[in-house]
Amino acid sequence: MRKIAAMLSAGVLGAVVGLNCNSDVLGGGGDNPNEDLGGNGSDMKGRIDSDAACASVRAAATLQKSPVDVIFVIDNSGSMTAEIVEVEKRINDSFATIIKNSGVDYKIIVVSLHGDSANQRICVKSPLSSTTCNPIPAQPGNTTTFFQHSLDIRSKDSYQKIIASYPNWSSQLRNGAYKTFVEITDDDNEGNFPDGMAASANNFDTKLLALSATHFGTVAKRNYTFHAIVGVVADPTDRLKPYPSTAALVNTKCTSAVNIGTQHQNMAIKTGGLRYPICNTDDYSPVFRAVADSVIKGATVACDFDLPPPPPMQTFKLDTAQLEFTPSGGGAPRIFNQVADQASCKPDAFYFLNNRVQLCGTTCTDVQADSGAKIEFLLECNVIIG
Repeated sequence: MRKIAAMLSAGVLGAVVGLNCNSDVLGGGGDNPNEDLGGNGSDMKGRIDSDAACASVRAAATLQKSPVDVIFVIDNSGSMTAEIVEVEKRINDSFATIIKNSGVDYKIIVVSLHGDSANQRICVKSPLSSTTCNPIPAQPGNTTTFFQHSLDIRSKDSYQKIIASYPNWSSQLRNGAYKTFVEITDDDNEGNFPDGMAASANNFDTKLLALSATHFGTVAKRNYTFHAIVGVVADPTDRLKPYPSTAALVNTKCTSAVNIGTQHQNMAIKTGGLRYPICNTDDYSPVFRAVADSVIKGATVACDFDLPPPPPMQTFKLDTAQLEFTPSGGGAPRIFNQVADQASCKPDAFYFLNNRVQLCGTTCTDVQADSGAKIEFLLECNVIIG
């Protein structure tokens, strides 16, 4: 029996790494050939020799970042013509293209009326959609990375409309994807939800989390960020700079806006989002780029990944597999041990599901918190003879 180690970088996609065999065995385990799993040898004729030497090989191993779903909610009221024109102008080059070029798997969902901006409707052009918008088609040009749910969003009811219309666009959301909302309005949310609850930021957050913990997370760990392009005055130090979530509520309205958007500001502050003056209709590219950068940074390393392929004529023994986690700061390595399944999870542990590594909850959190850390597979291998 021999151990084979495969190095992965938690912060780099598609790294080519070394697989080196030696005589140090981690984790015991018997020589039952029925326990052996893994690629190249599994379809070959011949017997498995657990005492034959492993060969040194090199292989590619990949840790992928989790996908992101971005939901734009755009006000269709009569005062929004210039704002919608600017969104149409910037959503491709200053947003979608930046995310695409980062390598992050993304999908953009727009909840707003489809149509002509002269009528305060939005038509998203290719390459994000499948249409040039000339002429404007009767229906949005939905693609694999873009979906528009055509819905009339008024100045003061976007929270109510998002919750009520959820069944119409929720099928576009992907399990495991981080969610980002971008609210674009020159007013603020008011009124009540159908159950009589005030349509405030806090109650919207409560209802959003209640819709799906899988998609939006929990109070303890939200799986979404809310950005607000609203009626705040520009930052006096730089009119093109978004306000971070750490900045206080902005109480001064920009010139052409109807309202400062208190509820939307509160949502951005609560969830770590950005705020930007909607009145800057000459150029939304700074905030679109800032939101795109936020989306990219928020795409954490996924906590499930494939094994590297075994060397030719060899198989891996997964029942004795371990992972070695080395922090980027140079701390002592930690060994992650294998458990039977998700129900058996504990700290510093992982399990296999369909021959894929699945990191347990706290183990996943530790790996995602250190993008420069390294993970090393520690695997035993057998050689196929004949």
